[in-house]
Amino acid sequence: MIRGSLLEKGVAEAVGAAVASAIISLAMLYILLDTFSTAANLQPAAPIPGRHLSEKLLLYPAEANLGIKNIGPETVHISYVATLDTGGSKVIVNTKQSTLCSVSPSRAVAPGSTAVISCRAGYRPIAVVTEGGRVFSIDPQLYASIMERIGWIPITTIFGGMNITTTSELLKYIENPSLMISGAVDTSTELRLSRHGSGSVRATLDASLIFIGTNPVNNKMNLLIVGRGTPGTNVSIGGGVVDIGRAGQRRYRLKIENFTGTITIDNVVAQPGIHPCYINRGSTCRIRLSGQADRVLLYTNTTYSGRAVVGLEPYVLIGDINRNNNTEILFATQDFSTGNRNSKNDVVPGVTPSIDLLDSSAAPIRIIFSGTSIDSSRYSTAILTVRMFFWDNSEDDISDNDNRIVMRVGLYDNTTKSFVYSTYLSYHELSRYRHVRPFSTSYITKDFTMHIPNTGRRYYIAIELLDPFYLESNRNDADLIVGLEYVGIVLGSR
Repeated sequence: MIRGSLLEKGVAEAVGAAVASAIISLAMLYILLDTFSTAANLQPAAPIPGRHLSEKLLLYPAEANLGIKNIGPETVHISYVATLDTGGSKVIVNTKQSTLCSVSPSRAVAPGSTAVISCRAGYRPIAVVTEGGRVFSIDPQLYASIMERIGWIPITTIFGGMNITTTSELLKYIENPSLMISGAVDTSTELRLSRHGSGSVRATLDASLIFIGTNPVNNKMNLLIVGRGTPGTNVSIGGGVVDIGRAGQRRYRLKIENFTGTITIDNVVAQPGIHPCYINRGSTCRIRLSGQADRVLLYTNTTYSGRAVVGLEPYVLIGDINRNNNTEILFATQDFSTGNRNSKNDVVPGVTPSIDLLDSSAAPIRIIFSGTSIDSSRYSTAILTVRMFFWDNSEDDISDNDNRIVMRVGLYDNTTKSFVYSTYLSYHELSRYRHVRPFSTSYITKDFTMHIPNTGRRYYIAIELLDPFYLESNRNDADLIVGLEYVGIVLGSR
């Protein structure tokens, strides 16, 4: 068993006795953050074997126990259980060596099977670590309901579930909606809107990267398909056919919202998720789809268009990619290849002269969650919880890219249109939570303690996402995939 102090002394002093109950709430939340880093210290780091990448567990509360359902194709072995004891300390239990927690009927959970983790009185199981090193934790919204039932200060959900399910709904929260059309992304290979429409849509494409998410409200699909045109590939929107082999010779991005119909990837029925075709195997996937959609946008580039600053639309998708009824806000500048400090990270393969696909943020995406305001005269401290995932295409990570800001969170003043308090997640921090090839990400939950100035004004929570890398002599050229799934807040009274 490994024990750790939940909060550093300095943070505890800063929060103070007035928000003691909020700190208790943070203790419950912190395990979601720290489970990953604590578990990672239990054994030397090593590349994750390919078969573990398909591990998928759904965790849910079962009275005082923790229920597990294996929703993936592989048998998963539970190695560690993360718990919280009555004193507010985290306790990591080795299921092979300790009797503090037990997994029944077996540590090995077969596909489609369930198991229950039960621990001794005074210990509440929160998360698990598999034999393959993957970390799975309770969904934050379920976690919030547990806290509320046991009488601690509840988490207020700011973003989660299905309150944003399409790009048009996201526009209501973006500080500068015009960035969706222009001025958002600096790119070496311009993307131009070729066709847009609705109704019938058919496509046969060679894709390097495919995102498929569901809209939990209507169970329809939202898709973002990235690739380059090849002979015989095409898209039909409302009966009008585009020859992608010609129109997208350098690149294309196809975005579809509220799709119903059939989707196959290499002749296999496609499932929600991220399909990293070129990243994993060095070749494209053949995707075919046929059906109806509420919105279809096709962005292309011929051999003539070079560097430009374009809109955010073809780089953003909203959808539930892990089928837990929480939609993610996805921001993706990745197109084809991975690279290192001696090469450009994202290029079209096998083309002479080379085609660079370098994308970076010309302006950050600033999302203002205006549905929840914070009265600064009533509250002195906010504890913000963010659940997300991250991936980038740099095989040399910190020696290839400087430590620049990727996500910024804080208190936003709608009058001055600025942050009054903010903190951030940097590249060197986030690059620890992914595996470049084969493609792998881990959902992580981060908690941020924020001071609320006593001005009498009302503030909002804001989050900025950005890709800070373009190219500097083969360095600082990472392309990213960021997924934001949940934002919650606990407030401490003055």
